[in-house]
Amino acid sequence: MKLPKRFFLETKILSYSTFGIIILVILSVWLSGESSHRSLFQNSILSTSILAGIFFLFISSGLYYGLKLKENVGSILNRKKLKTFSDNSPGFNTLEFDADVGEGCFSILISIVLWVLFSVVIIFGLYFLGVFFWAGILLLTAMLYWIFFRALRLVFKNSGKCKGNLLKSLTFGLFYSFLYISWIYGIIFLANYINS
Repeated sequence: MKLPKRFFLETKILSYSTFGIIILVILSVWLSGESSHRSLFQNSILSTSILAGIFFLFISSGLYYGLKLKENVGSILNRKKLKTFSDNSPGFNTLEFDADVGEGCFSILISIVLWVLFSVVIIFGLYFLGVFFWAGILLLTAMLYWIFFRALRLVFKNSGKCKGNLLKSLTFGLFYSFLYISWIYGIIFLANYINS
């Protein structure tokens, strides 16, 4: 059987399909687990095992057919996106606070001091939560993107050696699947060990 010279897969399509497959597998395992009363640990192991099998098949078939990844997602984390998130976080003019501590000059001073302190605490809290939350989400997305897709590009650099060779493709697929998935099993077993 003659295989095509090069088969390119765009990372944008791969990222959307990966996200969809992960959500679909996890939802189907969790929904089917409700009727059989599986534990969180059992559902996690089953979901991870199904995803590991899909990942193994993807890598092995990609290596066998000579798949290459084409970068078309672009920059996930840059200054412009961080600036947009920090501009949308709450400012000093978006928070109001009424403190009623009684009547008289002393009460007015206390309520002004309380209003200023409470406003400053809330504004800084919201600012840091907003900026760091979104920056954290973007940073985590960028890290996962780099780990998953950049490392997949390194995996598929071996597709020239494995193209058309089923045994070599399955061997490389098993090796890289183990590298990618074993740490997830480690986290699940560690969490189960700590909770028991």
